[in-house]
Amino acid sequence: MTDSEDCLFCKIVRGEVPTSKIFEDDVCMAFMDVFPIKEGHCLLIPKDHYQNLLDIDKDVAAHLARRLVDLTHKVNKVIAPDGIITSAANGKGAGQEIPHLHFHVIPRNHGDGFGFRFPDDYRNKMADRERLDELAAQLGKA
Repeated sequence: MTDSEDCLFCKIVRGEVPTSKIFEDDVCMAFMDVFPIKEGHCLLIPKDHYQNLLDIDKDVAAHLARRLVDLTHKVNKVIAPDGIITSAANGKGAGQEIPHLHFHVIPRNHGDGFGFRFPDDYRNKMADRERLDELAAQLGKA
């Protein structure tokens, strides 16, 4: 997988769409999100076109993980937030809007109003231990 002609992020990689680039190497690119949730919101993408984490080569994934840590440190140093969200949606059911793997790095501050939170009562609904063990065994064998 290298490129998708109509993909917005592939167009950014090719230089067809302007971007405020943070860094770039042979494998990936980081840039500012033009629709930021919070100031300092940025994105990390692989330069080759992968739809999501389910499509990516493990070596590329390892490189992206290292660069995601680098980018998170940069945001922390420059923005100095109370916390930072790093996330990637994989597939439409998870809310992925652009079908090119990308990681969001979003600085957060107490009381900033951004609603990326678990439901208030999620800790009141403990899962069935038998079912957890069953799923863990299935996932371990997969």
